[in-house]
Amino acid sequence: MSLHPRIESAIRTAKQWESDESLLTEIRTSIPFEDLVPEQCVPIKDRCQSFLHGIHETKNEDGDAVVKLRESLKRNDDSNYEGDDLLLKRLTLYFKREIMTWVNAPPCINPNCSGNEDGKKMKSEGVRGPQTEEEKDGQASRVEMYTCELCNTSTTFPRFNSPRALFKSRRGRCGEYANLFGTYLRAVGFDTRYCLDLTDHVWVEVWSVRQGKWLHADACEGLIDRPNMYEQGWGKKLSYVIGATHDSVADITKRYTRKFFSDDLQTRRREFSPDENTSDRAFLQMNATSKQMNNIPKGRMDELEKRSRTEDKFFGLVQSSGVWDADYKEGRISGSYAWKSVRGELGDNDKKQSDTKENKEDNQEVSFVVESFYPAPQLTNKLTIWVQHPSKVSRKCIIVNGVPCASVLSNGTSTSIVVIDDLSGCILQSRAFSSWTSVGSFIDTVPDGRVVAITGNSIGDTVDETTIKHLQRVGGLVVGSKTSLDPLLFVGQVGYNPKWTTIINTTDTTKTVSVNIHLNIPSSLQRKLRSEKNATPATISTRLPESIMPLKTQIAASEFQKRVAFEAFMNQSDLNSRITTRPEAPVYLIGNDSFPMRHADGTAFDRGLNNSSWTTYHYLPDGLVSDDDVIINDSGTKTTKSNDLALYDIPIAEEYLMGLLGSELLVKTRTSSPSLTNTTIALENARLVALYFSAHWCGPCRGFTPMLIEFYNFLKEEVAPTHGLEIVFVSSDRNEAEFEQYYSSMPFKSVPFANRALAQQLKSVFGVRGIPSLVVLDTMSGRIVVSPDESRREVHQACTMGEQAIERLFNTWLGKVPEESKAMLDILALSCEEANNGDKTDGDAGYQNPKADQYLVRKPETAEVTIKKIFSELVASGMTPNEAAAEAIKQSSIHSATLTEGPLKADASHSDGSLEVLSVENTADKILQTNHGEKAKLTGILSTAKKYVTNAQKDQTNPRYRVFRLSNKVFDQITSVPGSITLLSCIGFSIFSSDVDFVASIPLSTDLKAMVEVLDKLLEMHAA
Repeated sequence: MSLHPRIESAIRTAKQWESDESLLTEIRTSIPFEDLVPEQCVPIKDRCQSFLHGIHETKNEDGDAVVKLRESLKRNDDSNYEGDDLLLKRLTLYFKREIMTWVNAPPCINPNCSGNEDGKKMKSEGVRGPQTEEEKDGQASRVEMYTCELCNTSTTFPRFNSPRALFKSRRGRCGEYANLFGTYLRAVGFDTRYCLDLTDHVWVEVWSVRQGKWLHADACEGLIDRPNMYEQGWGKKLSYVIGATHDSVADITKRYTRKFFSDDLQTRRREFSPDENTSDRAFLQMNATSKQMNNIPKGRMDELEKRSRTEDKFFGLVQSSGVWDADYKEGRISGSYAWKSVRGELGDNDKKQSDTKENKEDNQEVSFVVESFYPAPQLTNKLTIWVQHPSKVSRKCIIVNGVPCASVLSNGTSTSIVVIDDLSGCILQSRAFSSWTSVGSFIDTVPDGRVVAITGNSIGDTVDETTIKHLQRVGGLVVGSKTSLDPLLFVGQVGYNPKWTTIINTTDTTKTVSVNIHLNIPSSLQRKLRSEKNATPATISTRLPESIMPLKTQIAASEFQKRVAFEAFMNQSDLNSRITTRPEAPVYLIGNDSFPMRHADGTAFDRGLNNSSWTTYHYLPDGLVSDDDVIINDSGTKTTKSNDLALYDIPIAEEYLMGLLGSELLVKTRTSSPSLTNTTIALENARLVALYFSAHWCGPCRGFTPMLIEFYNFLKEEVAPTHGLEIVFVSSDRNEAEFEQYYSSMPFKSVPFANRALAQQLKSVFGVRGIPSLVVLDTMSGRIVVSPDESRREVHQACTMGEQAIERLFNTWLGKVPEESKAMLDILALSCEEANNGDKTDGDAGYQNPKADQYLVRKPETAEVTIKKIFSELVASGMTPNEAAAEAIKQSSIHSATLTEGPLKADASHSDGSLEVLSVENTADKILQTNHGEKAKLTGILSTAKKYVTNAQKDQTNPRYRVFRLSNKVFDQITSVPGSITLLSCIGFSIFSSDVDFVASIPLSTDLKAMVEVLDKLLEMHAA
């Protein structure tokens, strides 16, 4: 079998999607965007209709949007996707459920025949070529023939290839699904490629601008972003997967397998090409021909080449790991059982695992990547808190000084709590919990005085005594048998019961709680700039002004130079006290709508292939910023703080480890060759030990070893030079020469090659069936902490996501050691701390817990401290010392003392209204106010935006007209004007970060006509 005809077939299918413009228009018109992504469409439509015609279609900005979403399209993982990616996710499921009908066999066409409407009583009579005009016009590749077993009527099932014929028939199998779905995606404007699996399946991929990668989408299954579905789930034995657009083609097999270099897969590929070099030449030749025939513009050519380079790097990375990022256990959904069985696509069909995972997700806690955020303007004595009904399932459930800040669980059943600093008004923590027991445990850690806002499920009367005790730290938070079962809206204070405490239980989704608190900001309150590495804001407001640093200089400047420029700007204005930047990008200012921040590596299209990422700087109260946070010298380099070494020795299980690994291990240093060392000494003070089963002859091993070395070296050098991880190499090499060559590249310890019997025994003990394999053990108990099935994948994920992810994984592993090991270390640490503190003098006062812990977590009071506190309060209230002492002892023995009103004063209310929402006219007016009434700046923004929108109107399916870097010469006419990004977002533009810059996008679900009408009216209103 030749590869060329299959590549040509894939390209022909993709080209068909571009050929019928009237069909694309018809399809786009038929798609119910407002039903698919109401959270995106409805607020924008409401604002535009209100501005143009004075018509409000929703009660508030997003209240009704989620309600209108079809329940059949809602999924718990929707929160993992945004913008056009969410539209793709919903459209894929919508297409499966409401557009196409799966056909195993066609129903009987005899109107008088009943009982065969599902085609189960049809008998196959073979296939023929197309004969009728309909079959020929529909480009039927073949026509299946059937006879009804009930009435003997003959029925045909043409396998159409024409998108127009498929749009009319709307039935078929995977070929028809992928073909018509690809046409739908191109009609919407997605950059789409057809994916042809030579083991008889087809699907599509869509280029995600947000994630900078191709997203898998299978309309037969109604799922996206599951590349492991076929190999891991269905059990397919892949050979080639061809990805074709109308102007490019690529071999994308490596995205869908982790066994590319295995003998089995390579044998299957040899059925189509004699070797990989020949295969590569075939794709290069066809790709070059496709690009030449389509006369591709230079910009598109550069973009395709950039994608190809990034994809090649990604393929190399994932094949070196040999593991999937996540598990997919279900077999194929679409098709009859018999049909799937014949094709070998049933998989394990073990849905218990996915159900269990779903249940586990129902009992969880979530928070933002960066929880602390200071609303602007800062240092104001007014703290305004809005709490809305939890049914909104949105960050807007809790709003603090204009910042929507509620964490929510994706299943919509969470209780959200936001903790606010009573001294500064800074948002300190934002969490969402699935149970009130978890809420109580969290509240027990919050220091007295903090203001809390809560929205969520009712407390009910089923909480235990400990939870009640925890919750009673917040005055007015009613618990017990009298508690309402209706959802809760609450604002109060920990450790006090102020008069402004507000609580309502209601099923009325329009109810809101509003509290205006008057802060007493101490004159001694200091702010400090904190850096958030690999974190980006949700959006930006503008860039650093030209007068502070010109745009070209910003792009070329070092981190140090950018920070100096920002601090110079801060000396002039406090309107924006936060920035985000990266190498070769401008300095962007960020506002209140920039919360929450996200992991920058989640937006980079090469996920960890870049050397640099975004850093966000924002001012916080001094107590939340480490003293050594981002120390930058004049050369622009950062100095890192040294690691604190633990003061105690790890009591490793010496006898067990000696029996397991032998009496001696090979150990090497930077200055000496490997030498035999006593095993106990070699593993001295190791907290974890990982046994690495590998061999030089193994291709996946050679790919994974450099990644493991990177992982180990970073932990050794930056995280835990001692009391950390040691790795012991267990060789499966064929001879000593291969072993020595392979081991020479490793910094690990090793079982001597001469002790091959021990190596075999270790494989047997830990059930190692293949290599590479990594088994992580607790050195104190000898128990397995991380199994081979998990550890290799986790190391791969951490290394691709960067240094912070490696450190997080190490800490996660430490959290999995047995409880008795943790308890032993706690005792050792406490003993050393007490001994050390006993030797401290007044000059060593800096030996403390991190400042942030002191600021965010309360210190548990001893009984003595509690009695003293109650005693002081009672004496102040007028009791005699003797009476107060007796009463204090009495009160300290019950759940809690009576909470006092506290020092904060406030006005509180609740109403049936909603928050003031963005309006087009007000946003435009604010630009004029900010820019001293200069209409030319506003009209310049509007004119430039209109050019972008009208270009998108002319060719709605062309992706190049929808995405623009904020720093490009033309768009910077908008970016550089304060308030302009908010205006564009208000009328429908989407702003988000990429791996190189922030970009503006015109979402594919946007009503371009309405957008132009809004821009025209604004231009008319503000004409000079």
